[in-house]
Amino acid sequence: MSAFRDMLRADFDNVFLNADEFADEHEFNGQTVLCVVQTPTEQGMFLQGLDYRGFEDVHGKTTIVHMKKETIGEVPSEGEIITFDGEPMQVDSCADNMGMLSITLHFNHA
Repeated sequence: MSAFRDMLRADFDNVFLNADEFADEHEFNGQTVLCVVQTPTEQGMFLQGLDYRGFEDVHGKTTIVHMKKETIGEVPSEGEIITFDGEPMQVDSCADNMGMLSITLHFNHA
């Protein structure tokens, strides 16, 4: 494995997923996990090349959760319904970047 990849994996734990820096504990499908949560705006999602499905807090809410793959038993698939902090949310996408998952979730208000 390259030294660069080793440095990235060390940064996952020591910086990005450090509870004293960026990460917080959240409930993901009944498990308490350490993760970083983003709630992007329409402009932010456009800049990332992602679809925006409505106005925040009017029709729904989009949340992106970043966590280590090894912290959850099974990687969620597109369309699956999971619970995040007690709310049922649909998985829009799940990207695995060297063991770091970026899971885009969507919640529709009734």
